[in-house]
Amino acid sequence: MYFKPSSAEAHHGDFRDALRDDGFVVVKNAIPRAKAIEYQNRAYDWVRTFNTPLDFENPDTWMKDNIPLTNRANAFAAYCASHESFMWEARMEPGVLEAFGKLWGTDELLTSFDGLNITFPNRKDVPAREPWEHVDQSPSKRGAHCIQGIIHLSPSGPEDGGLVVIPKSHKYHDEFFDTHLREPLNGRDVYLFPKEELSWFEKKGLRPHKVCCEPGDLIMWDSRVIHYGSDPTERSTQIRTAIYATYMPARLATQEQLELKRNVFQHFGSATHWPFEHMKPGPTHAILPDGSRDPRDRDEPIDPPVLSDKLLRLAGLKAY
Repeated sequence: MYFKPSSAEAHHGDFRDALRDDGFVVVKNAIPRAKAIEYQNRAYDWVRTFNTPLDFENPDTWMKDNIPLTNRANAFAAYCASHESFMWEARMEPGVLEAFGKLWGTDELLTSFDGLNITFPNRKDVPAREPWEHVDQSPSKRGAHCIQGIIHLSPSGPEDGGLVVIPKSHKYHDEFFDTHLREPLNGRDVYLFPKEELSWFEKKGLRPHKVCCEPGDLIMWDSRVIHYGSDPTERSTQIRTAIYATYMPARLATQEQLELKRNVFQHFGSATHWPFEHMKPGPTHAILPDGSRDPRDRDEPIDPPVLSDKLLRLAGLKAY
């Protein structure tokens, strides 16, 4: 738990108060705006390495065949994307590490091998997604175990794609699952809510909130908060660009978890937002709907990161 019982109600006078009370917070200017836009441009350059007719200025080219495979969250998790140099440089930005270090009370952190989100608005080839409200913490885990992060590289206004949360829903996590658990505890740190279960939270007076932010802002939220990634509305013209990055203290990881994390890193694989849980050894392949591997898939990054001591410690390959 990131809040010890003795300090759970403490007043910090900073972003931790909103995170505790509302379950989410936007840390402004965690990365300088100009640096965030630079990362966005490098992300676009990475997509262009697939040599498709995709043109970021031409919505007619925003089609399935021109865009590498993404997961449900519209994130690139395959193609070694998690380990491109710009991804690691963004993860190691001082303002991002400072926020998570202050949260956990230590600068000895491990980071997640999470993905890159690029969401094109109003695509003509796919329908808008329905909300998929969920939490990223198992009902069997009580208290705050994980605080997720999104490094935003583009503006995200009310009409743009981005994170939607139900503020304060983390405070009802235990109460809800004490009475509404409809599936066995299986160790998975995800729970999807059908619409009929969401009414329970509505009766508590809780409502969805679209999180708005600017390039360089860091969104942090408690994994017990009900949330989902929203698609842009028809009024949006903004291409959403964001990097998922979560950090937890290295001391919490077991040796077995660290060994798996090292294996994933050595294969340039990706994982969930949990920095040392749910690691699957080996690479993360891009699999087409027919079950075959995408011929565009890669075995190593186009631009590998510089393996500094700082990076190796965050990746779990070097001890603090």
